[in-house]
Amino acid sequence: MALTALLLGAIELGRDGSAAGSPGLAGAGQLVEWSLPVVTLAGRIAAVGTIGTLLFAAVLLPGGRVGLSSAGRRATVAASWWAVGWAAATALGAVLTLSRLVGAPPTALTWSAVRVFVGDTGAGRAALLVVALTAVLAFGARRCSRPVVARILLAGALVALIVPVVLTGHSSGAGDHALAATTLAVHVVAAGVWVGGLLALVAHGRRSGELAGAVARFSPIALLCLLVTALSGVVAAGAVLGGAAALLGALDSGYGWLLVAKTAALVVLGLLGWQHRRRTLPRLHAGEPGSFRRFAAVEVLVMLATLALAVALASSPPPQSAAAAATGSGSPVAAAPGTAADPMAGHDHGELSVAVLIDGERFHVAGPVAAGSRVTVHNSTVQEGTITAADGSFDVVVPGRSLITFLAPAEPGTYPFTNRHSTTFGDVLVVE
Repeated sequence: MALTALLLGAIELGRDGSAAGSPGLAGAGQLVEWSLPVVTLAGRIAAVGTIGTLLFAAVLLPGGRVGLSSAGRRATVAASWWAVGWAAATALGAVLTLSRLVGAPPTALTWSAVRVFVGDTGAGRAALLVVALTAVLAFGARRCSRPVVARILLAGALVALIVPVVLTGHSSGAGDHALAATTLAVHVVAAGVWVGGLLALVAHGRRSGELAGAVARFSPIALLCLLVTALSGVVAAGAVLGGAAALLGALDSGYGWLLVAKTAALVVLGLLGWQHRRRTLPRLHAGEPGSFRRFAAVEVLVMLATLALAVALASSPPPQSAAAAATGSGSPVAAAPGTAADPMAGHDHGELSVAVLIDGERFHVAGPVAAGSRVTVHNSTVQEGTITAADGSFDVVVPGRSLITFLAPAEPGTYPFTNRHSTTFGDVLVVE
């Protein structure tokens, strides 16, 4: 309950007081808006639980040629259950994400929308891959009996962790996608190993002899993860926001405050780790594990709170995204003074965006699209519409209450388009 309250409060801070939805456009409802980040957090916790228990069995415990020890087997069985929770949270999160994407409650989603989401959007493909990988992890971990198999499963869990980073999120909309995606992938892997490893030590390090050896192996890993998490986090934030100057400028926004809070939490975790080295590790090696367990349990709670801040940060629009949304349809042309922001901003969720939305009055274009990429179109009305380019480069029919995609032109440029069923509809698709 405390983590949920922290998460929802941080999301409100990240929104800078703006509403989650948009006036005049269909919304998925407050239940979806608030449930999605909670489910996302549950999935993140299940992910680090899976990674940590596999790390405990595969690396932190001494493994013999015969197979895993009893503690290692307990850890792999726990990893199987963690993976089941990870898969369930991913599947539910995908349903809620699609619901938010099209602005309709989950009960109103159509199979055609689900098919397009899973087959043609990065978020849908990522969810499908993660569910498949975690299902394999759940099956394999349940039957794992050798350290080498546990290491293979650990590698699979790390792959499942970075799949959404590569296919979705703020990094995919950054100016240098490769740099942003790579640094963010390194960031989440380091954080996942760090948080998951300590969580596994607290939950499964029951015998003082096993715990002391496992902690000795985990200590240098934790220090490395701390340094990598801090460095990659700064680089990833700079890449997403567009450089050091933009990073400093973002500190006046809710997004910037979340960055500060997450950084402060990282500093606190570093200080807690330093106290471990000074006080609890000597007691642990002296045969007094209680002090380490109590201190580590507090550290795990701080880590989970930091995870909540990370989910809130990912759910909040970076400052430049909000500014771009305020320019109107998202095209490079600035809005005229005194005009209201385009309500399309409420349907702009980074890479996972409705690129073109049709409502009862006109088109709404979220922003430029990449040449040759998949353009997502949502028709929020009950009437059929079309996206018809003036030069004939694309002409697609969009049934009422549907979600479709089409390929953007391969050549960069501006492509005016209309709706063949209504001459009052018209806009421009900018292809970069």
